[in-house]
Amino acid sequence: MIYLGIFAALEELNLKPDLLIASCGGSFAATVINAFPDHLSRKEYMKSEEYYQFVAHTQLTRHKKLSEIGLFSLKKIFNKRKAPVIEDIFNRYIVEMPQNLSHCFPSIKNTEFSKEIPTVIIGSELLFGSQESGQNRNEKKLFRKAVFTDPETAQRISHEHIATSSDSFKNSAVEKASKIITTFSMLESTRASVSDMFYVQPMLLHNQYYMGGVIDLVPIELARYLSKEVISEKKQPYTLVEEALIRSVFGFSANERLLETEKLLSTFQIDTTSIKQELKGHYLEKGINWKKFELNFSFPKTYQKFAQDMEMQWQYGFDQTVKCIKGKL
Repeated sequence: MIYLGIFAALEELNLKPDLLIASCGGSFAATVINAFPDHLSRKEYMKSEEYYQFVAHTQLTRHKKLSEIGLFSLKKIFNKRKAPVIEDIFNRYIVEMPQNLSHCFPSIKNTEFSKEIPTVIIGSELLFGSQESGQNRNEKKLFRKAVFTDPETAQRISHEHIATSSDSFKNSAVEKASKIITTFSMLESTRASVSDMFYVQPMLLHNQYYMGGVIDLVPIELARYLSKEVISEKKQPYTLVEEALIRSVFGFSANERLLETEKLLSTFQIDTTSIKQELKGHYLEKGINWKKFELNFSFPKTYQKFAQDMEMQWQYGFDQTVKCIKGKL
């Protein structure tokens, strides 16, 4: 919802992007932008009963127990090696999500990559199978960056500029070459992009597994190659746990990569680093239920609370964009 507020503000400031590059949760926002014609209908969809039901029925797996994901994360924090083993991301995850999201989101299930708002979604392709989980990696490359888009936009993308060749990816578990895919719907691409390791099970489609856009959360090199002006988000640093889990799976430092993207300055940056303070109690937060000794998420308890929270998130994105852009002009 924050990204929809950002997009609405950019349009109002006559800075509507000619191209969207989205990863992880941003891919869902990009799909909604493509699915609906204006800000009001996009916002109303995100506040709809359809979306609320998806959020409200989120179920966690047994791995939510601190004896599972908690202890596992603690071990990864102290292990500074870069993906020494092939992690079992097929079975160790905490959020149940259907492989096919079309039943959850019937209003947007047929959304295709459009020519009106060219969009690129970042995900990752798995280069190993579940039977290899637990084996030593031995420098084997385990992931390939996947770039989902339409055929016309794909023709503008050089493989050289989507390669993971920056310093932070050296000696990682990520293949240097990337893959462009033009046969997925936007919702299929989104399901892949939001599938972060240990959160959601990878997506299986056409006998191939795909995972999250966290492999390259801020693909600034691609953005600079395709654009004269780049508007990007200034993100919060990764937490100690997030940094450790990404290192254990992908074999690179997420915070080093974030600093690397910061040096390749965008024309405009939308600062969302204040989100935890500004929206405390009004967005989905992770916490610990000490009584049950397990991880939990703070879901809104009523539809009215959900709609109010979503409105506040949209406004936060809108206001931050206006403040950051006007401060630059």
